[in-house]
Amino acid sequence: MDNVITYLNQEDLETLKLKDPVKVFTDKFNDFDKLIQPMRSSGLSKDLYELDDRRDRAMGRLSTHLRLFSDYPEADKAKAAKELLQIYRKYGSLPQNKPNREETALIKNLLQDFEPADIKAKLALIGADKWVSVLKEANDAFSVMYGRQVKHESMLDPGAVKEKRDAVYDEFKKLTNVINALATLGGEAAYKSIIDMINTEMKKAVLAERPETKKPSDPKQPKTPKEPKEPKQPKEPKQPEQPKDPKQPETPQPPKPGGEKPKPGGDGNPDITLPEE
Repeated sequence: MDNVITYLNQEDLETLKLKDPVKVFTDKFNDFDKLIQPMRSSGLSKDLYELDDRRDRAMGRLSTHLRLFSDYPEADKAKAAKELLQIYRKYGSLPQNKPNREETALIKNLLQDFEPADIKAKLALIGADKWVSVLKEANDAFSVMYGRQVKHESMLDPGAVKEKRDAVYDEFKKLTNVINALATLGGEAAYKSIIDMINTEMKKAVLAERPETKKPSDPKQPKTPKEPKEPKQPKEPKQPEQPKDPKQPETPQPPKPGGEKPKPGGDGNPDITLPEE
C-alpha cells in the first residue's frame, strides 16, 4: 500500500480526477501505519535478524570444520570429527534454513548432544569447541530477543490492528473501482501506467505472502476441465415372467424447445480490472 501511495503521488492526480479518492485512501493508510509504528520502531526485528545471521554462520562454520577434520591426517582427530559429524547430521544437512523457532529448538538439542564429557573432549581435540561456544551464545541471545519481540507485539491491540487494516483495504478497493470507471469512461491511455503499477505491486505482494502454487481448489484459479466420461449403456428393462397385460412403450417425445436464453452483454466485467487480494 505504501508503494502504491508513493507512485500515485507522482501522477497529476488533479487532471486524472483522483485527488480526493487518493487523499481518503492515504489518510486511512496513515492511521493504520501510526498504529503499528511501535512494532517497527522498537528495533527488535533488526537485532533478531543480526543474531539469526550470526548463529547461521556459526552453524555453517561448525559443519565445515567437522567435515574438514574428517579427512585430517592424524587418525584420532579424523575419527573424532567423523563421530561429531554424525551427531550434527542428525539434524539435517542445512538446519539453519529452518523457521526461526524450529531452528532455536534444534540448536538447543544439538548443544545438549555436545554436553557429555567425552563429546566435549572430542570437540576440544579438533578445536571445534570454539564454534560451539559462538553458536550457543548467539542462539541464547536470539531466544531472549525473540521473547522480547513477542511481548512487545502482544502490547498491540490485535482487534484495533485488524480494524484499521480492513479499513485500508476497503478504501483501496474503492480507489481501484474509481480508477477502472474513469479508465472505462475517459479512455484507458491516461490510466494505463497506474493500472499496470498497481497490478504489479499486488502480484508481488501475493507472491511474497503465498509463494507456493495455488491449489486447484482455489476459486480464483480455474480448474482444468476433466475429460468427459463415456456414457453408460442403458440397461435392458426387466420383463415380468408372465405379463398380464403387456403394453407397448410410449413413443418418447422430443424435449420442448425453450429454457432460459443467455443474457446479452456478457458478464458485465470491464476490460480493465485490478486483482483482488
